[in-house]
Amino acid sequence: MTDIDINAGGIVNHVARTTPFATEDQYWGYKVLSRESAPVSVMVGQAISFFFGICLVTATFGVLVLPTLFFDGNFGFMRIGAAVLMGAIGCYLLWFASRGSMADVHIDTKAREIREVVANRFGSPTTVGLYAFDEISGIYLEMDETGGQSQLLLGYNDSANAIRVAKGTEAQLLPLRDRLAADLL
Repeated sequence: MTDIDINAGGIVNHVARTTPFATEDQYWGYKVLSRESAPVSVMVGQAISFFFGICLVTATFGVLVLPTLFFDGNFGFMRIGAAVLMGAIGCYLLWFASRGSMADVHIDTKAREIREVVANRFGSPTTVGLYAFDEISGIYLEMDETGGQSQLLLGYNDSANAIRVAKGTEAQLLPLRDRLAADLL
């Protein structure tokens, strides 16, 4: 019976250690990194954006290097305008295709702010949300209807809006909730 208890305890500890999120300490605070994979729809959308972005950028260069004998003076301005428009749309699509898909939460205890950050495929971060510690009204766990797991949320300005910090089992989220409560409230 002792062997069964030890093995069961080992399984419980293993499950508690493999969380769908990770915390990483920094000199300014800590990051809560999501280990979830991106939804398939986002990945397909980024692949389609990459394809059409490459097509538009290639077409832009094609329009610019066409021989001028095909165009009169009036059509030259249209050609440059079309190239600029296609180039801008192509660059935007390529930017979207290289953008990351999962937001991480940065808890900056020195500046007393919370940042939602999306890193692109090259590691460069883009801040998509910025909240002061004073704007946080509560920290709570809520069941996620889609996955059957709990999610750790930060209440924002006593409203229905919430910032999702992490997703996992209740046992995995409790230490993070306690750390956030000590830092924020």
